[in-house]
Amino acid sequence: MNYNHARATLQERLTSHKMVASVKEPKHLEKAIKYKDNISAVLLMTGTILTVRKYVEFIQSHGLPVILHVEKIGGLEMDRDGIEFVKRNVQPHAIVTTRNGVIKKAKASGLVVVQRIFLIDTEVYTNLLKDVSRIQADIIEIMPCRAPDFLQKISAVSPVPTITGGLLNSIDHAQDALKHGALAVTTSNPDMWKIDLNSL
Repeated sequence: MNYNHARATLQERLTSHKMVASVKEPKHLEKAIKYKDNISAVLLMTGTILTVRKYVEFIQSHGLPVILHVEKIGGLEMDRDGIEFVKRNVQPHAIVTTRNGVIKKAKASGLVVVQRIFLIDTEVYTNLLKDVSRIQADIIEIMPCRAPDFLQKISAVSPVPTITGGLLNSIDHAQDALKHGALAVTTSNPDMWKIDLNSL
């Protein structure tokens, strides 16, 4: 998939639909499709090297971009060959990773990259603010979403769009994150996928 097309499509969907469905089990694929009018993309966090292409094709056939969490796919190593496998054979719109080495290699190969960052303590937050201009990913995902003051400060200085997720289990949490600078929110709670955040 062409980098510019994939990036533009994903960003357009994130802007127009504010919720990313994180799918952790194959049985939830159908639910994500059922609520596709409320969802910007599917963050795929299940599968193996034998099934992931089928899952991605199924989701994309229903008009939803796929962000593939490469660290959650069984049997997939994100070395040079693994990155080429994802790019050529799986063809998601983007990948998500926590690893700087993978970000660098994936970007060099022409993949759109979402960097997942866990705000586990003040040191991580301080370092992120200090190094924000060096972000190589196309989008950052801040985890968890329940730190709106930190999210607002990061979103204000980040050169790339910010999304957020983790511990998101109510409309109030989603709205709070969006008010504090998140472009979109991610959630694995299928009950949340029923909600059209744009209508609130």
